[in-house]
Amino acid sequence: MGDHFVLLVDRLLTESSLETGISTNRLQHASSSVSESEYMTNSVSSFHRMDINVGSSPKKLGECRICHDEDEESNMEVPCFCRGSLKYAHRKCVQRWCNEKGDTVCEICHQLFKPGYTAPPPLFHYGGIPMNFRFLNL
Repeated sequence: MGDHFVLLVDRLLTESSLETGISTNRLQHASSSVSESEYMTNSVSSFHRMDINVGSSPKKLGECRICHDEDEESNMEVPCFCRGSLKYAHRKCVQRWCNEKGDTVCEICHQLFKPGYTAPPPLFHYGGIPMNFRFLNL
């Protein structure tokens, strides 16, 4: 078999170096008249413990169709009638997409996004040539 590793307070040690470290610590503690039971109590407290909830149900993950990050489905929305891998998206991603393209219609299923999404006003056209500015109603 391969080497066994133990993670001891942010240090990666092999089994042989761990045994050497333990024996060195025992000699130091023996010279300072610390009993072995106190040593074991002190050394156990230096380990970090991670508890894993085995009984808890796993959260369902979905992938945002815009930013492609995985997130829990409870943090994502279904903004239109798309299904499958295109079903979920973050609300802020959809809103940013609407701002970029200028409307709130899905380019895949051609349905309006759920209420609550806004689009900027259309570009100003002068003589058939689109200008790169928008009218702002102040």
